[in-house]
Amino acid sequence: MGTAAPMVPGIILIIVGAVFTFALRAESSWLDVRVLGLILMLGGAAFIARSRVKRRDRQEAPLRDSRTEHLPS
Repeated sequence: MGTAAPMVPGIILIIVGAVFTFALRAESSWLDVRVLGLILMLGGAAFIARSRVKRRDRQEAPLRDSRTEHLPS
């Protein structure tokens, strides 16, 4: 799995949210399309931030050597 793969859903959410916010000119009595777009963009940004934190934590975690764990000290 590539390094950018966990961030792809967040990028897609940001793109779809931007379309709803800036490009779509639809009106509805029960749905504000601009607010929906902003919510999608914020969700995408949060998804990207979470995936970056998880990736950093995974890189900083010490590797365990399973061959030496079972040896008596």
